[in-house]
Amino acid sequence: MSKPQEDFLDKTSRFLAKREGIDKTLKVLRYTARLVVSLQPKDQELTRRLAAFEKSVGVSRKAFRLGKFLQDVNSLRHSQTKDAQFFLELVAYGGEGIYYFLEQFTWLVKTGALSKDLEERLAYASAFAELVGYAGNIWLSLLKLQKLMQQEREVEAAITKTCKEEGVTDAALEAKLGAVRFQRRLRTAFIVQDLADSVMALNDVAAGGKIRGISSPVVLALAGLTSGGISFYKNWNL
Repeated sequence: MSKPQEDFLDKTSRFLAKREGIDKTLKVLRYTARLVVSLQPKDQELTRRLAAFEKSVGVSRKAFRLGKFLQDVNSLRHSQTKDAQFFLELVAYGGEGIYYFLEQFTWLVKTGALSKDLEERLAYASAFAELVGYAGNIWLSLLKLQKLMQQEREVEAAITKTCKEEGVTDAALEAKLGAVRFQRRLRTAFIVQDLADSVMALNDVAAGGKIRGISSPVVLALAGLTSGGISFYKNWNL
């Protein structure tokens, strides 16, 4: 008996039942609010309300990161790669894991459970670890993208050869080519996402210092919204 196809309500219910689903939904809402605030609408009351909403959602999202660093620990434990690629995974998962670990304490500071004196040091350390993690992720994604592009060329060559020899297109090869192209586009989107997140992390490392072309509220809001949109799409289709 075939499994009944999910409709929109089924998919939404399943999506919001997951930690990542709620977190990414909040991320999109948060940076949408920040973008509206950064564009300075004439309605000052709306600006005040959206700014308060954005700040509250930012604190709420940190609660969804409790224990999330264990995912990175597990990824390293079960890694099958060696040599240079394992070093990149160590940088990527290590940086991200430290970031999520420290974010737990940042959340406790925000809630008042820990002293506010720790906030500045925790913010800098977690942002720096986050930036290191993104650098490793981007490098790994570029390597994977290179492999996917090579695989795409090989499948295209096989299709061309089949057409010349048999005069017809192999349906299995066409399906494989479509899957490889989808993975290539998805991997490219992940690189864009990590670059967008890196912009925000770099601004946090600068601790409010003005970085030309980055520290603009509009740029930071657009970077967050871009990252949130890609994350939402990825988790929606899992």
